[in-house]
This record gives sequence, structure tokens and C-alpha cells, in this order.
Amino acid sequence: MKKYFPYLIAVILAVLLVYQWEKNASESIFKTANLNALTDSVSYYKNQLGTSTASIHTLQLEAKDLKKVILEKDKKMAALTSEFSKVRNIISLKSEASLPPVEIRYEKSVGSDSTQPFKFERTGFNKTYWYSMGYKVTQDSLIIYPLSIPTETTIITGFKRKWLLGRQTLSTDITNSNPYISVQQIKSAEVIIPAPLYKKWYVWLAIGVAGGAIMASN
Repeated sequence: MKKYFPYLIAVILAVLLVYQWEKNASESIFKTANLNALTDSVSYYKNQLGTSTASIHTLQLEAKDLKKVILEKDKKMAALTSEFSKVRNIISLKSEASLPPVEIRYEKSVGSDSTQPFKFERTGFNKTYWYSMGYKVTQDSLIIYPLSIPTETTIITGFKRKWLLGRQTLSTDITNSNPYISVQQIKSAEVIIPAPLYKKWYVWLAIGVAGGAIMASN
């Protein structure tokens, strides 16, 4: 068995070198990606559906760094993530729905039955924390413009469990700050990326058992 010992050592060293190289490469990629994410601004492009899509680089953090960078600075985010036993992904965005002018014409003009011409015009603007709306009222119609509805949306994906030792379930929560906006439907999917062979525990177990058997035989 002694003749196989050098080969076993060579295999173990090769695996260790590959693992270390991959780890260093991943750390370098993460650092570059995070630097780009921190300095990136929202960009927009026309997607294949013909509509506009907003895009930004994604920040990649370990759980301990996520707590320091985001959760300790955002109490609302910390409260929402407390529902999860393990957080996988967080998305926070601000959006605003701005509608084009909405004109409602009356079936009959106000005062149309009168013998005297009846004309008037009233305009105004109403702004609250959750919406803003301008309007124009005449004897013939009601025009609403501008109309905007802002909201802050938080999307969290992670594992939940009903009790301490209960089964974990991968879930996605979507929360809007605007109480007048409700989520009607959610479709959530996550692509599972398999770990490389050299990262699997049973590979190292097999190498350890084989190495122990060879050393014992010597």
C-alpha cells in the first residue's frame, strides 16, 4: 500500500489547492461586485415585453454583514426580517404610480335644463402622505390630473418555521408601506446552484477514510 501513499497525498493537495483557489477567486469577485453595487445607480432599459425595467447591481453579504450593514440601521427592515429564521434575499425599493389625466364626462351638462347658460370651472389640488391629486370640475366633466401614489416596497425571501424545531419553509414576503396598495398575486422561484464536488462533505469523508486506511496498513 505504500506505493499508493504519494498518490493519495497528491490528490489531497490538488483538492486543497483547487478549493483555496476557488475561495480566493470567489472573495475577489464578491469584493468587486459589492463595490459596484455600493456605487451603482438605478438604470432603465426596454425589456422584451416592450415595457421599462429598472436594474441595479446586487449587494452580496454574509449573514453577519447583512445585520451590520442593513438591519442595525433600518428598524423597519429588522422588524420584517424577524419573521424569518434565516434570510436569503432582501429587496427594498421606492416606486410611484403616476396616472395620465382621467376625464369623466357627464351624460348631461350641469344646468342643461336651464334657460340660461350655466358655465363654471373649479380647480384644486389635494396632497396627503399616501397620494396626491389635482382636479378640474366644469359643467361638462371632471378631470383628475395629476394623480400619483407613492410606496416603499420590501421583498424578503428566507426560511420560516412555526416553532423552534419545526420544519423550515422557504417563503417570500412582500410589504408595501402604502396601505392603499395591496398585493394580489405572488410568484416566487429560486434557482438552486449545486455545490462543486470538492465542497461536498462526503468527498472529504471518503478522502479521510482512504487516507486513514492506507496509513493504518503501513
